[in-house]
Amino acid sequence: MSKKHRKKSLKKNLDKTRQKHLVDQKKTKKKIPVFLFVVVALVVFLLALAFFLLSYNEPESIYVFPENPKQGDSVFIRVKSKSDNVAGSFIESSNATQNKQELVFYRKGKSTEWIALLGVDATQDPGDYEIFVDTGGGQILTKETKVSLAEFSSEPAILAPSSAATGYTNEKAVNNIIKNDNPSLDKFLSNFTPEPYFTSAFSSPLGSVKISGLSFGEFVKFGQQKIQHLGVDLRAPEKTKVYAVNDGKVVATLDLSNYGKTIIIDHGLGIFSLYLHLSEFEVSEGQMVKRGKAIGLSGETGYTAGPHLHFSMRVNGSRVDPMAFVQTTQKINDNFMLADISNAFLSIIK
Repeated sequence: MSKKHRKKSLKKNLDKTRQKHLVDQKKTKKKIPVFLFVVVALVVFLLALAFFLLSYNEPESIYVFPENPKQGDSVFIRVKSKSDNVAGSFIESSNATQNKQELVFYRKGKSTEWIALLGVDATQDPGDYEIFVDTGGGQILTKETKVSLAEFSSEPAILAPSSAATGYTNEKAVNNIIKNDNPSLDKFLSNFTPEPYFTSAFSSPLGSVKISGLSFGEFVKFGQQKIQHLGVDLRAPEKTKVYAVNDGKVVATLDLSNYGKTIIIDHGLGIFSLYLHLSEFEVSEGQMVKRGKAIGLSGETGYTAGPHLHFSMRVNGSRVDPMAFVQTTQKINDNFMLADISNAFLSIIK
């Protein structure tokens, strides 16, 4: 190739390189303003949001779920308030002096969201009620609610297999429950822990849950007498692992004639879980347990027709459907998650 052609070729390649460089520069110049615009817009948005959160004075409010419970239901109550002290009560509209239940509110950290769990007893009088909440600022928050009658069925008692050999009749069994077993439980259930041991929703006491036997609230006929089944019988073959439904303190490991080997866990705020007819204990009295901790093995101790787990919950003395209670408490997780996000953001901008 001649020198002349080589020069033309080099010049042509150089021109292409310069043109490519100019094009790249133009592209770069076009990208930078868009990127800066996004960054500036994001900063402005965050500053505006921070100003809003710091200056906005959110009005106090109350949320109740379900708004109209039935006998045996559990009610989730959330109050939004910047107060450091929130108290409340659940009162029957027509008989405020007798049917009054105090509500215990708690919050996570310095959150403005306060939570209370209300238990509507299985024998609660149906009718109109009101929820009153005092946030200490002179304003009383109120919510009207109606408690309806639950349709509890009635079933004849099933004789325990051991009754033929021991002569322990259904009549003797129910008398023993009333005179001995229930008073033994009440001795522990009457104690009140003012702070919650738990920080999240409650869970199932078994890996797999299926009602096998009596459901909550059913009336069981023992000859001329009948008692109400204030728990739920869950399918659990012999030696099935039983788990704590939430963080708490084991306050009793009892061996009762009708209820068999029984564990009671105090979760704080007047909330207790009970596990009956166990074959073995895996915890001891006074022990602190975490949600999901194995506490014992299922069995058929006491007066029972076969192996299963009888699971009960008490909320400030109210006998409530335990499975409905577990489901209702799922709202705790939602509120605590939002509170954590809000507190973390405010900590950053401050």
